[in-house]
Amino acid sequence: MAESIQNPPEESTREKIKAAATEEFIHKGFDGARMQAIADRAGANKAMIYYYFRSKEALFEAVLRETFEELVTRFAEIRPEGDPDPRVLIPQIVRLHFRFLAEHPAIPKILLREMHSNHPIVPKVLGEIFGRIRSERYPDFVRIFEAGIRSGKIRDVDPLQTILNIISMNAFYFIARPVLSVGWPDVFASVPEEKLLEMRERAVSDLVLNGLLPRQGD
Repeated sequence: MAESIQNPPEESTREKIKAAATEEFIHKGFDGARMQAIADRAGANKAMIYYYFRSKEALFEAVLRETFEELVTRFAEIRPEGDPDPRVLIPQIVRLHFRFLAEHPAIPKILLREMHSNHPIVPKVLGEIFGRIRSERYPDFVRIFEAGIRSGKIRDVDPLQTILNIISMNAFYFIARPVLSVGWPDVFASVPEEKLLEMRERAVSDLVLNGLLPRQGD
């Protein structure tokens, strides 16, 4: 007998399904994930999943798109006025991106896995999201860098490479954390998680800034 929905489900059910799907995609990948397993994790039935998402592809796309939409919204909150100092802006960007990943630690792992398998939804979603960031926010970032270079506050460096450095260093922590915790169990077992996050965030900011600040003799 086909499963049916007697009453419109609560909105929170949709988020439970997305969270369950995220876990399933981490452990099984897109190809290995099963809708019944996602339903079991969410405490729902498959009819409930199809009520919100027409297919596994649509569910996977929603997990990625809605998560990264949050990142776009957060970047929009950084509104530098006048002639802002890149030495202030960089820690803000590092923190924004790092804390986004801390709240969604599964995303880097899912992306890494599915990019390796050439899943078409990943470049589709990321292409659209990064396209928006590039058109809406990146010009401001470049402008700030150019002003900082002209004023001598920072060295003549490539803004894009700086962004890529931030993204890669932030993401590495969450991708490699299981291995790091084995290699340095004394640190990861004894230091509270929030303290570890603060230490890593500060280290990334310091490293990026030390690469940007003028060197003696420049």
